Amino acid sequence: MLDDLWNVSYNDWHELVTPLFDGKSGSRVIITTRQERVAEVAHAFPIHKLEPLSYEDCWSLLSKHAFASENCGGNKDSNLEAIGRKIARKCRGLPLAAKTLGGLLSSNVNAKEWIEILINNIWNIPNDNILPSLLLSYQYLPSHLKRCFAYCSIFPKGYPFDRKQLILLWMAEGFLEHSQGEKTLEEVGADCFVELLSRSFIQQSNDDHDRKKFVMHDLLYDLAVVVSGKSCCKLEYGGSISENVHHLSCIQEEYDTFKKFEIFYDSECLRSFFPIYISWGLKYLSRKVVDDLLPTLRRLRVLSLSHYKNFTVLPYSIYSLLHLRYLDLSYTEIKSLPDSICDLYYLQTLNLSMCPALTELAVDIGKLVNLRHLNISSTDISKMPMQIVRLENLQTLTVFVVGDQEVRLSVRELGKFPNLRGKLCIQNLHNVTDVSEACDANLKSKEHLEELKLYWDEEYKDSSIDKVVLGALQPSTNLKKLSIDIYGGTSFPSWLGDSSFSNMVYLCISCCEYCATLPPLGQLPSLKDLSISRMSMLETIGQEFYGMSRGGFNSPFQPFPSLEHLNISFMSHWKEWLPFGGNKFPFPRLKTLNFEQCPELRGHLPCHLSSIEEITIIGCDRLLATPPTLYWLSSVKSLDVHSRGCTDWSLFESDYACLLQRVKIWNFQTMLSLPKMFMSTTFLQHLELYHIPSLTAFPDDGLPTSLQSLHITNCENLVFLPPETWSKYKSLVTLELHYSCDALTSFSLNGFPVLQRL
Repeated sequence: MLDDLWNVSYNDWHELVTPLFDGKSGSRVIITTRQERVAEVAHAFPIHKLEPLSYEDCWSLLSKHAFASENCGGNKDSNLEAIGRKIARKCRGLPLAAKTLGGLLSSNVNAKEWIEILINNIWNIPNDNILPSLLLSYQYLPSHLKRCFAYCSIFPKGYPFDRKQLILLWMAEGFLEHSQGEKTLEEVGADCFVELLSRSFIQQSNDDHDRKKFVMHDLLYDLAVVVSGKSCCKLEYGGSISENVHHLSCIQEEYDTFKKFEIFYDSECLRSFFPIYISWGLKYLSRKVVDDLLPTLRRLRVLSLSHYKNFTVLPYSIYSLLHLRYLDLSYTEIKSLPDSICDLYYLQTLNLSMCPALTELAVDIGKLVNLRHLNISSTDISKMPMQIVRLENLQTLTVFVVGDQEVRLSVRELGKFPNLRGKLCIQNLHNVTDVSEACDANLKSKEHLEELKLYWDEEYKDSSIDKVVLGALQPSTNLKKLSIDIYGGTSFPSWLGDSSFSNMVYLCISCCEYCATLPPLGQLPSLKDLSISRMSMLETIGQEFYGMSRGGFNSPFQPFPSLEHLNISFMSHWKEWLPFGGNKFPFPRLKTLNFEQCPELRGHLPCHLSSIEEITIIGCDRLLATPPTLYWLSSVKSLDVHSRGCTDWSLFESDYACLLQRVKIWNFQTMLSLPKMFMSTTFLQHLELYHIPSLTAFPDDGLPTSLQSLHITNCENLVFLPPETWSKYKSLVTLELHYSCDALTSFSLNGFPVLQRL
């Protein structure tokens, strides 16, 4: 697909498509463009023109956004509607114009202001690249929002940006002003972001991989470029720009040389140096840029060297960047920080995440009294400098390492950071020797913490102290994600699983090997993702897991009302999972269920899993030998089963109707035929068989004809499908045979009627 083409040069188009002429027969290229001339040059056929919205649809869209935040009551039916309909006509049926103007009107809810927008002279500007309606919406933005919006032009067109990062950049550039109330700069920035989002100047990404990211519509991006003038520029692949630019970004190339940036030597205007990582692969930056150029850019507020893999040392001369507020060294191989970094008095954000070679922070880090965000996730830092307790303004501290007897940085020092928010990982909790230290950490009062990870050490387990320490580390009920790892206690504190934690959506309990029972996790009303692993003492999951204390067997209570994903793995002695004894079935929303390396598990699993779609069973051979009473399998669409050499697969010996679409079977040593459950479905689309030497033949009546792909690996005794049956597989497009099917000595390419990949 070629999206948003503008070039009308025939020669350029011919060079672009020449490599495509030898493409596979039936291939298609979809082109989108705003100019009909482009379609003519490209000889596109057929051409589908997107017609403008009707007047009524345009008004409907505009009014939806204009009245979204206010309940205008009768006003909507009188003056405002009459004026709004006239404004809708000026949108000329363009949805983006209607959305953006609707956002503008929503913040101006009296007739006089709407009339001013209606008669504004901007409507008379000729329509070139920028729509008058978008320019008008920009004109009515408050001045601080104009700056924030224009700054977004430093990103490439279509680039998915992170909400928090953008707010921190705005803050570093001085675009945010302290409010009259008690709001922090970050909260002011969040308000600005929400305002731009509500006015459709930015929008949430539709990409499945970037659901949490945000983008700008192409037309609004073009507007941002225009209104930013020469203050924001992108240096792309050797282009030239003005020496007076304030905010510079560039697409990282494989090798970024000094020559690429030398125009900025001794620049007195540059405020942002922001290379952007887009394409995969290692990126390298000339040492001369770091050592010679950057120290001369004395007005810099934002500096990023992220993703330059050859970057290992920050020069001592970094102290010359006195105005620096934002420093990003993430995804580099930096090993240590120079002491001079502590002279950056105004520094607000220091990002050192994903720097695996970094082993320590600067000793005098306490001098950075304005530091608010310190990200040291995925580093090799094993101890914290004592001076870190001076950073009382910290809002982000991703990792806190509890000191030992030599470095006595106690966990109680966390009490000195009252404003912590976001993520926090507390490591080396085995060094806590006094429960009062954990109490003084005062995690319960940190209401803005969203994710908490608690780690002990496997070599230093003390069940007596660990239990009371975990009890004292009770977090705020606002917590969303919690992980507990290598915990040495014999039971869990009462707060874990309490229904007051109504915001918790993710919980991971791992390596709690002395605990023989689970906490009442079924009482967590919002829990969506639960992972339990490596609890070697646990043999039975019983009623305590569901939370039966809430009312007994006759209670209307339903355990795990929101759980969607359940993973239980490496439970070496787990034998039994008892059913729930209440009136309502648990797990009404469970979608995926994963059992891995639970060799002793046997008996029946929970029934009535009405929403289950995916099941994975790995290394649970006793479970596979359970007779089939799993009528809830009727809703499963994907099944992945790995055996350790199982000789009994009774679990699947049922011809009960099911909706299975994808099946993977691994390492069954004595399977002579495929289970009835897989073969009886008429929905099976993907079948994969791995390492089943005992399988010699497919069923007499063949495989389900709904198959779209068939993958066979190391099934050396399996006789392939009879040639006379090939023609009936009219959906099979992919066939893969690896180290298998020795009996297959010839193959007709015309056999399977729609095969595309062999």
